[in-house]
Amino acid sequence: MPRKLNIAIVSLYALENNGVRHVASSLREADFQVTEIYFKDWVNNRFPWPSEQEVQDLIGLLRERQIDYIGLSVRASAFHRMAKYLTERLRAALGKPILWGGMHPTFLPQMCIEIADVIAVGEVDNAVIEFFVRLDEGRSIRDCPSFWVREGDTVYRNDIDDLVDLDEIPFRDFHTQQDKFHVEDGKVTQGDPFITNPEYTILASRGCPYWTCTFCSNTLTKPLYEGKGKSFRVRSVESLIQEMEYAMKLCPDIKVVRFDDEVFPIRKDWIKELSEKWPERVGIPFEVLVDPRMVRLEPLQQLKAAGLRAICMGIQANERVNQEFYNRQTTNQQIVDAQSIFRQVGITANLQIIWDDPVSTEEDKDQLFYMLMELERPFELYLFGLTIYPNTHLARRLLREGRIKEEHIEGINTHAFEQFRVDLNYPRPKADKRWLALIVLCNKPFIPKSLIWKLYRSERFKQDPEPLVQVAQAASLARLSTVAAGMALDGELTWLLLKRWVNPASMVTM
Repeated sequence: MPRKLNIAIVSLYALENNGVRHVASSLREADFQVTEIYFKDWVNNRFPWPSEQEVQDLIGLLRERQIDYIGLSVRASAFHRMAKYLTERLRAALGKPILWGGMHPTFLPQMCIEIADVIAVGEVDNAVIEFFVRLDEGRSIRDCPSFWVREGDTVYRNDIDDLVDLDEIPFRDFHTQQDKFHVEDGKVTQGDPFITNPEYTILASRGCPYWTCTFCSNTLTKPLYEGKGKSFRVRSVESLIQEMEYAMKLCPDIKVVRFDDEVFPIRKDWIKELSEKWPERVGIPFEVLVDPRMVRLEPLQQLKAAGLRAICMGIQANERVNQEFYNRQTTNQQIVDAQSIFRQVGITANLQIIWDDPVSTEEDKDQLFYMLMELERPFELYLFGLTIYPNTHLARRLLREGRIKEEHIEGINTHAFEQFRVDLNYPRPKADKRWLALIVLCNKPFIPKSLIWKLYRSERFKQDPEPLVQVAQAASLARLSTVAAGMALDGELTWLLLKRWVNPASMVTM
């Protein structure tokens, strides 16, 4: 029997928001009427503030749908100010209770409960059903697990719920189109805005076996679940395959599957089963993310035979910074060895680096450059600016040592809004511009390494790196053009990707 309560869940700047999609599926399975709203998306590597028209469109849609309860997905601390602004606007216009869920209220529940009426802390795949069933039946929510409830000046804080069995979570819902909307640029479009995307994201696991990296959210979430179950969990292969069989019927344009795990599970029996079932029942190329400490030849050979076409691997920084500040116990040799294995298997790696950090010295950047120059080509390079999440070990240490101030913490700072991927045109010191330009050139197969070494030794570019930056921009544009042409031929290039990434005046590194 359908429930009386009419619920809306709003995703901020993420059309592929897995958290929103899983919660919506769980609530629909419990017979609730759920409206999914995808409010804006990122543009040209940035997250532009919503216009008044977009805010009014959101208010109008919620009013038209006769929503009783509004949930906002505040998946990162950078969204704090925007979520606060939208909460105040929605509350004033509609007078409806507002719930925040996601990583930010999990990081900073005390701060968030002062703004929202209710916050969800941690995973709530099961707890969210109990919460809304209680509301629907007129029962108290004050002691609902995983939720903090504010009534006037009183806040009811509840213990976190047990971790869920990943095989029991409903698949993300792609068959319900009439209850999904995209709000952006003065338009409200009905239907799932991501259903025609050629890249399908999927999770084989939750949590991370290497959870101690000081910059990572796992250092905060894992301790929350002590005694609540195993934090790193892997879905069964059969569950993954069944989800893909479901998705392929409803998402007709899937060309590649990206496993969005913290690190892709590498377990011999699991890999063997996946390698046997995937080609026969799915048959779509896929990409995974690995850690240098887990790279082994045999499982990658099995995955390559099953359809693995690309690998992402986090390098993060040079050896000293990784070990002393990030608590990533990896060595440069492990990274070099991993790249050698990727080349042996015949897979192009996408190597990811953290930049714009307050701890790397000139010597550290020099060592990172030397290590990248040692790697066998080809490989891709993605550079990300360091995001300092609140309450992480890294944030506390950098504050304690005076390397940053409170305004550099994400939530007050909005670094991710201004430069999600590193942009060579972003304001930074001359020395860093030179290093970035050199690093961007490292992986370009059409630029001889002998030339890069000459550019590295040039005193001219130490004094004025701008000409070197222009060379790096041109190389990135050439590489981007080649990648885009290949994606277009494979049917993977979409307007969504162009809108998100392509801006010649603000070229991201690759």
